[in-house]
Amino acid sequence: MIKQLKKITEPQELDYETLRLESIRLVQKLCGNVWTDFNPHDPGITILEQIIFALTDLGYKSGFDIETFLSQAEGNIDYAHEALYTREQIMQQFPVTVKDYERFFETKLGVDRVDFHVDAPGIYSVRLWPAMNSTESKESLLKRFASLWGDWRCLGEKVADVTIETENADPIRHQYDITFKIEEMATPDIPKGVSCNFLDFFPLIEQFPSIYRYGRSATELKKYLEPIEHIFMIFLQAMQDFADMFSIRALKTDLKHYNQILNQMLAMYGVEFPDALFLLMHEADEANERVPYHNLLRAKVRYLRHLPELHLHRCGKWWKRRIEIMLGIGTSSENLSSQMHALDGIFIENGFGKIFVVWSKESPFTDTAEKRDGIERFIRDELPAHLVPVFYWVSPEESLAFLQSAESTQTAQEWLKEHENYVSGALWL
Repeated sequence: MIKQLKKITEPQELDYETLRLESIRLVQKLCGNVWTDFNPHDPGITILEQIIFALTDLGYKSGFDIETFLSQAEGNIDYAHEALYTREQIMQQFPVTVKDYERFFETKLGVDRVDFHVDAPGIYSVRLWPAMNSTESKESLLKRFASLWGDWRCLGEKVADVTIETENADPIRHQYDITFKIEEMATPDIPKGVSCNFLDFFPLIEQFPSIYRYGRSATELKKYLEPIEHIFMIFLQAMQDFADMFSIRALKTDLKHYNQILNQMLAMYGVEFPDALFLLMHEADEANERVPYHNLLRAKVRYLRHLPELHLHRCGKWWKRRIEIMLGIGTSSENLSSQMHALDGIFIENGFGKIFVVWSKESPFTDTAEKRDGIERFIRDELPAHLVPVFYWVSPEESLAFLQSAESTQTAQEWLKEHENYVSGALWL
């Protein structure tokens, strides 16, 4: 005989009557003749039914999808608010090799062909063939190329020359075996939440056996459940605030625990914050009312919220931005002495590229040798192995002068040569 299995739509643990009968069976088994009255008027049964109701409602409420708990009142999920990113956002492709660059710029610029030629390690010359029917000016095309190159190049790489070819109207296009796609912060189909009132007891109360309601409304029945309702309300309120419990905007727990949560989120992306260095650089300053630990948490929050840009592009300006956030350095133009200036370019010497870091040694973040040494060690660890950092610790006036001279490669190199006596004594190989 074949036994047919019926689909169970609701787990038995969520069914009030099933759980009540099972609980009374266990009481009978454990108590024997000591407890013989299992009618609704018995105080022990009353307490038991309240506990069963709580367990039943707990199972019912916790059975919602995680998207529902993450959703806001209107039913939308603010993914940026929660520092949650999709696989498509995190696992983006980005150009690394010469062929990658060629495919990427052909796609993004809408041109017929792009050739990258390696002049020296990390230095390229580029040829562009505009689309045959394009009416775009050379200046506009060069500007778009420069903007994309600044956003997507690998750290320590330069384009020395760009040529726009106009004579050959029908160049032989590249043929690629694999389609190379880069979607800058593409928004894929992501789960949507459902607006739900988690504190609404009525759906479950309406399932309560009619023998206990006697035709009365669910509101009357709630009075019967008052001994446990208050505690249960607190629990459900916490579940409703699930989004804020792990929010990167609001501190819903003590600072130490919140810091652990942020560290766990950062560790998911292979990021370890320089906590000790950060706290050293942000020593309490009564004049500015700084709170170092709070500033550290805020820096981690900012990093998480900007994670796709910081973690994926691997380019010069985004590398600098990552360092600034991880060290808690302000970027406002009001206090230039507190800013780090980085000149990212390849200057080939013995096969190594160099990153020049210029900073005022009189800023609140760099006013001691211990702080400067910690900063140098941290930046060295953050750089790719083929790049060597060179640190210039100067006066605020000289720092401003470098910022003005760095507008062109020639003047920047002249400034660096004139200020070699400011170079840090440490050699970070």
